[in-house]
Amino acid sequence: MGVYQHQSIEIHDRSSIGEARRVSTRLAARCGLDTHDQGRVPLVVTELATNLLSHARRGEMLIRMLVEEGGIEVLAIDHGPGIADLAKCLADGYSKRGTRGCGLGAVQRQSTEFDIYSTEPAGTIVLSRILPAKRPRSHRVSAAVCVVAPGESECGDGWQVRYREGRLAAVVIDGLGHGPLAAAATGEALAVFSRDWFRTPVDFLAAAHEAMRSTRGAAVAIAHIDVALHQLHYAGVGNIAARIVSPGIAKQQPLISHAGIVGGEFRKLQQFDYKWEDGDLLVMHSDGLSERWKVSDYPGLAMRDVAVTGGALYRDAKRGRDDATVLVTRLGRS
Repeated sequence: MGVYQHQSIEIHDRSSIGEARRVSTRLAARCGLDTHDQGRVPLVVTELATNLLSHARRGEMLIRMLVEEGGIEVLAIDHGPGIADLAKCLADGYSKRGTRGCGLGAVQRQSTEFDIYSTEPAGTIVLSRILPAKRPRSHRVSAAVCVVAPGESECGDGWQVRYREGRLAAVVIDGLGHGPLAAAATGEALAVFSRDWFRTPVDFLAAAHEAMRSTRGAAVAIAHIDVALHQLHYAGVGNIAARIVSPGIAKQQPLISHAGIVGGEFRKLQQFDYKWEDGDLLVMHSDGLSERWKVSDYPGLAMRDVAVTGGALYRDAKRGRDDATVLVTRLGRS
């Protein structure tokens, strides 16, 4: 499993709760958490998975390592019925099923970072991050959901974000097809992105194209964000979708890519420049998600943690037959 990829476990019976607990325990040991913090991870996962099985329709757990931070991220996603009173559900002792009713409250206490979004009847997204106790909490600007296609062990999608002196670079890659060959193509592009800070998005695409000539190729899109100037420079080839979303005025600005395949054939490489305002969101995703979504359909979602926003779009827009990746970046000064 790739280091930026979530492992997905559908929660449909008691055995799937055990599977989620085992996956989370293994990842917690790999990511570098100490013994105490490792113990928090299966507690959180078990509570969230049990809630999904007891109260929700079509529950799914997404778990991944936060490699740079040495922690674990967990998303619990369901398709309804939603929670009418979040404050009451977070209080210990509240239950609709006659149980002790301390699940969500316990998850919040065990989490370093916690967020929840719920609407009726669409459902609920719960986020828990468990980070080393000594690590200070930070303002999180970007997060992604990245899930492998059903039946595959390697994800053909990839994403990454880098920061440098008031600038941010974000890339989303979708290797042609899925499986190991798609993953190999995406890996080449990510290696190029990781080793250098390219002057322009077009420079990166040109370098990625050369590196990927021996692969089956990929759709690739990259955004360079200048925080001080409120500028976004964007270039893409292939079917990576991207938008600047302005929640306050319910506006969505599509970003332009050209047709083709990086590492194969394409019509042209071209940079497009956009302006944005503080609080806008940059959303980039592979074609494992439909483009038929609007953040305005989710009251208050844009104000939640960026991983929760990504989780809601993944839940409602994923096609279900391909790798699926959505990267959400909050634009503005941190």
